[in-house]
Amino acid sequence: MKPQTSILIALDSVGIDPLGHNRPESVYSESRFLFPRNPTQSSVLGPQPCLFLPDAPVPGFLIETDVTNGHQSGAIECALTYTSIFCGSSALARHGLMQGLGLREQLLVEMIAERNLFREFGRPCLANAVFPLHCDCFGGSFVEDLLPAASRQEIETAVHWRGKPVKLTGRDKHGTAELFTLAEINRNIFIHAARQAGVRLRTYEDVRSGAALTSSLTHELEAEFDFSAFDLAPLPLREVETAAGILSQLAEEHDFVFYKYQIPDLVSHTGQISAARAVFQTIEAFVAALLNRIDPAQTVVVITSDHGHLEQIAYTHGHPKTKVPTWCFGLDSERAKQVQTPEAIFHLLTAKQD
Repeated sequence: MKPQTSILIALDSVGIDPLGHNRPESVYSESRFLFPRNPTQSSVLGPQPCLFLPDAPVPGFLIETDVTNGHQSGAIECALTYTSIFCGSSALARHGLMQGLGLREQLLVEMIAERNLFREFGRPCLANAVFPLHCDCFGGSFVEDLLPAASRQEIETAVHWRGKPVKLTGRDKHGTAELFTLAEINRNIFIHAARQAGVRLRTYEDVRSGAALTSSLTHELEAEFDFSAFDLAPLPLREVETAAGILSQLAEEHDFVFYKYQIPDLVSHTGQISAARAVFQTIEAFVAALLNRIDPAQTVVVITSDHGHLEQIAYTHGHPKTKVPTWCFGLDSERAKQVQTPEAIFHLLTAKQD
């Protein structure tokens, strides 16, 4: 039988360090348990299909997952990886990597129509709350019909970031990347998957009541904005442990919970190694707090990423074709080592167990 609950967490832009996570220079060099220290272990797992995590709060494994399927020409974007995860077949096999701006979104939508991870469960949950505005300057989204729209002019007139008006164009852009980070959740293919499966979309009111998470986890990013002109009250800051408690509570109420953490992508584009180290510490603290709240005999936790970048923040501006880490908790090594491709995560979570 399947476990009582499965939790899937997606980290944006977290790859395996190709130069080795044991190096003092590595963003992951101070990892407590997600990247175990081993002086003889390279950045990749070598001949081992999965690596046991001896210091994890519950038994777990680290697996190398190939999100590019060996493709070298083109760019990897989150929509490709999430489509593979949510439909159980390779989006790259049908789409290929992005060529220029060539993301064929309709093809990805069609793949979700064929099979949808949310539909494989009786009580699925999307833990992320949607961003409460449709910012049309960032293009379309999967929920724009549900939200009040804000034009570029309205945003630049009424929204402030760190006390100054947001500026979306020109050389003196201010707050653009940060606002995009908050609004991007609405453009993710898994939002479409949730709507198509009839999964309730959670709001900032759910966040305030402790029934949802934002994609920033702690609301430190939201706190830097003033959206009062759109009648959006500030969100209270939240501790990582509190966020983990909310996710574990949602897991008690549902048989599948999905959550995406967006901040590593924003940090990856800053070039600030200290910020990258800090965000990875947040990830590890969040995962530890969650694992301390679950029964691994009843709950499977899988944590993966759409593509790399955080690990190469010092010398890469785009999304590198690095393999990404997938961590599995509540599974034995034989099942964990199967997740060497994104689409394999679908089959892992939906397969019956002996």
